[in-house]
Amino acid sequence: MASVALALLTALAGRASAKTVKSATPQMGWNSYNYYNCYPSEAIIKDNARAVVDTGLAVAGYTTITTDCGWPARDRAADGQLVWNPDLFPSGGGRELGEYIHGLGLKFGVYSGGGYFQCGSEDQPASLNNEGIDAKSFAEWGADSLKYDNCYAVGPTVMVDFTHPDAASPDRFVAMAEAINATDRDMLYQVCQWGAGTDLGTWAPKIGNSWRISNDIFNSWRSIWRIANQVVPFYKHTGPGAFPDMDMLIVGINALSYEEEKFHMALWAINKSPLTLGAPAIPALAPEHTLSIVANKEVIAINQDPLARQAQLVRRFTEEEWDVWAGELSGSRRVVALANWKNDTQTVALDLADVLGLSSATARDVWAGADLGRVTGEFEAVLKGHELRLLVLSDLVEAEASTARASAGYYDAADATLSGRANHVACGAGRCLPTGGKVVDLGWGDGVAFSNVTAATAGKKLLGVDFVNYELAFESAWQSGSNTRNMSVSVNGGRAKRWAFPISGGSWYEAGRLLVEVDGFNAGGGNTVEFGNFEAHWAPDLVGFELFEDAK
Repeated sequence: MASVALALLTALAGRASAKTVKSATPQMGWNSYNYYNCYPSEAIIKDNARAVVDTGLAVAGYTTITTDCGWPARDRAADGQLVWNPDLFPSGGGRELGEYIHGLGLKFGVYSGGGYFQCGSEDQPASLNNEGIDAKSFAEWGADSLKYDNCYAVGPTVMVDFTHPDAASPDRFVAMAEAINATDRDMLYQVCQWGAGTDLGTWAPKIGNSWRISNDIFNSWRSIWRIANQVVPFYKHTGPGAFPDMDMLIVGINALSYEEEKFHMALWAINKSPLTLGAPAIPALAPEHTLSIVANKEVIAINQDPLARQAQLVRRFTEEEWDVWAGELSGSRRVVALANWKNDTQTVALDLADVLGLSSATARDVWAGADLGRVTGEFEAVLKGHELRLLVLSDLVEAEASTARASAGYYDAADATLSGRANHVACGAGRCLPTGGKVVDLGWGDGVAFSNVTAATAGKKLLGVDFVNYELAFESAWQSGSNTRNMSVSVNGGRAKRWAFPISGGSWYEAGRLLVEVDGFNAGGGNTVEFGNFEAHWAPDLVGFELFEDAK
């Protein structure tokens, strides 16, 4: 991080009069971009604001109305202030629009960016080097929040750059936070830096109420998978006033099936993403079922839970194509999501003790609005293609310690036998935990073999695989980019099974852990566990693994 950013962050932390306000739970609202792109107008904004009230969306919590890119005139005023395009906003925009939105009992959201021009244009001014005067304008207009984007960060000719140091730096976002703090109006600050560079979860929560973690969502099911794999490590940084922004909801714009829309809404909710509607709020422009999804009180309550704790990916079954996500809720409850990524219907079984550490709980199926009573042992569910079964568990009874899997030792990749291009590198103190090193360059045919792995009994074992993956899907985000790297695991020469490893942290030196189950162990100390790659793309870097034995 640049020294100027460190200095500004320190200054921000010490200001008692800071105006970049924080919300206890993720912000909710409506934004013009997903449906209207960078072509807003006074009529579009006012009609949708009225519809948010008339349909009950405001009562459900969607209270901030944001005009995204495309609102300014090409030229600033003589005094340097931004001007709303009078052809699009004949009543003047700015203060007038803010007063109209406030008159409906809603909040007024504005948009700009830390570059030369706004996204989606070649001449509409953004706020780089004009932070002070623009923040003052936002305050005078009565803005309640600012979404601050990252286009044209490097120069006036390139709209999107993910790799240049200027595009990845926090400096421009810190500068606008300082400018907001110099005004006399509180504003909720939404950092929209896209996750470029490193350590987003470290610097962004210090200045913003939320921070965009990825490139834009795309109107396709595959973008849900991509963003899900990028949000995984942010649970370390999420809490009241600090929320990972998975981008706007695409529920209601005919991009997804009904089951996929519920999946999308639930996944955003459990990960404590801001819930920002991207579809028109006007009923005639959205499918009839849209309101039943985005205004579901129980799903919203999970997102708005006062603990503000993000769910975690607790188990992945890549070849079977389903995940288990779980997180804490207030009132000693838990939210659990059984996510079927498969196109087809499949039956899945959740072992409460093994995966959640519970012997029993009272379960509620959130989307069905049905109480399921007490569940014990295994919870079995038949999931439709691309269905996410959303459960809230209460009256929890913890599993007895004697039933928990026990660690049977840790195996450092530095002690493994490497083949092909694979090689071990030292990462330095505090990096690539828990060992401080990792194996890199695992390509097609390369391998990492651990010999003399000890197992008390034969059969299937749980491995906690410590890995590093920071291959962010930026340029490939709207094609096949998934934010995953695949790696296979085989035991004693058996069939190699594949797992998709998500983003692990904030850089190529921050490790994550994925729990995987592998079969084929023999009782005793002569087992061989091999990690490999049978694809043309690189596997994640490997730190090591911990072996867990079943309870005796």
